[in-house]
Amino acid sequence: MAETTIDETPTVDMSALQNAAREFERARMKQIGGFHFAMVIGALTMWGAAQAWAQVTGWTIAEFAAIGGALVAGFVIPSTIHEWGHFTGARMSGAKSPVLEAPKKHFFMFDFPIEENDSRQFVWMSWGGIIAPWVVVLLALIFVPLSITSGAVLLATLVSRAVGVAVFEGPIAQAVSKGGDPTEELTKSVTGGGLAKGGKFGNIAGIALFALLWIAA
Repeated sequence: MAETTIDETPTVDMSALQNAAREFERARMKQIGGFHFAMVIGALTMWGAAQAWAQVTGWTIAEFAAIGGALVAGFVIPSTIHEWGHFTGARMSGAKSPVLEAPKKHFFMFDFPIEENDSRQFVWMSWGGIIAPWVVVLLALIFVPLSITSGAVLLATLVSRAVGVAVFEGPIAQAVSKGGDPTEELTKSVTGGGLAKGGKFGNIAGIALFALLWIAA
């Protein structure tokens, strides 16, 4: 049998492999996007149905259901948009951010290998997630009826989540933009109680806003 020469060695079409990888990732993105879309629509529908029930019947139990639905929607929607904001920021910066096969803990949908990305890309990724929940707050101000109790609860919960994210992640992004190491700044914030601080400030902001809306109504 004749030996295979160098010229006869099969070549790998790198362009075709790259295209196949991109198509595979798009398929993952669509699958996770569909899952997240269903979560958001489901949360909104649950709140809307309970609120309609309360308005039609005037029952106290229906009002409590509407408030509960608003709390759920106020958590699910910004948590989902927050993650997509991080992903958008990462992709806009050109960072390596592979989409996961399936979302982790419902919301986490991509990986961000810090050691393979630079500080600029980390900052872009961070600010994408910080800004995204405030877009949801703006839309709620436009479309959510704040004169109803559950509407006020929904907005207050959205603001609470947005404030919590900003208080926790904002200082990290600022420190990294000034030359800090992403891993060190993230670790320092977590071990220093940054996450708990964000939750505390978020809760205070949400409760204060609801109180103002209640008084104004």
